[in-house]
Amino acid sequence: MIKLIVSDLDGTLLQEDNTVKPQDAKALNQALQEGLQISIATGRMDTEIKEVLKSIGQKFHRISQNGAFASTIDERSIFSRTFATDIAEKIYSTVLNPKFVTIVCSYDTNFTHEHNEYVEDVQKRMFHPIIIDPELNSKFNEINPSKITLIGFENDILDMFEKLSMEFKNEVDLFISETHVLDIMPKEISKGNAVHKLLDDLSVKPSEIACIGDSFNDIPMFKLTPFSFAMATAHDDVKKEAKFVVESVAEAVKMILKENSKQRV
Repeated sequence: MIKLIVSDLDGTLLQEDNTVKPQDAKALNQALQEGLQISIATGRMDTEIKEVLKSIGQKFHRISQNGAFASTIDERSIFSRTFATDIAEKIYSTVLNPKFVTIVCSYDTNFTHEHNEYVEDVQKRMFHPIIIDPELNSKFNEINPSKITLIGFENDILDMFEKLSMEFKNEVDLFISETHVLDIMPKEISKGNAVHKLLDDLSVKPSEIACIGDSFNDIPMFKLTPFSFAMATAHDDVKKEAKFVVESVAEAVKMILKENSKQRV
């Protein structure tokens, strides 16, 4: 019996205009009515998850910044991890390059060192302002970074992925969350690890969850359960890691509820 649904946001539940399709919201509400719990697991900040949930009219469990933070529906923090300041500073000096928009994330704020047209494009997808601070590189001790994100052309992102994989393999975990986005995380941080923390807190088994996503950073949670759903728009390598491929969250929820009905008989 599936007891918990875990859904990604961007490219999965959340559209490019930062809205949720009515049919997806309706499906999640139906799942709640049938007794299932729901968690969001995203690369976005916790404050952004809350903005999305306002549009659905519900409160869910929340995993933010690829697993750096996890909170329950009743606002209990069950996990958090940030970079050691010296490691964050070394990574930042390595990745800072005009090829990328470089975003440094704290628990609730995004920072970048300069304003330009590319930052404006990124800002359009955010729920909260990006703070521009030319002295950013000297303030990591104050900011307490939990994630560093690079946004650029796909080939440049892949090159930096390889570079960081070699130079910082013991200090970071890396996720290509979209084709042009690289998320740099503290070591042993992933959606999968955070989902494990949530399952322990809820006394739910991995076989009792279903996970829905569309990107490489969703694969660690796909590996937890036989009920994994990749969006049809996902990269082929992501779809290979999921048991099912669906067109929408609503389709996945329909299949989940049907599976539960079978098990009740």
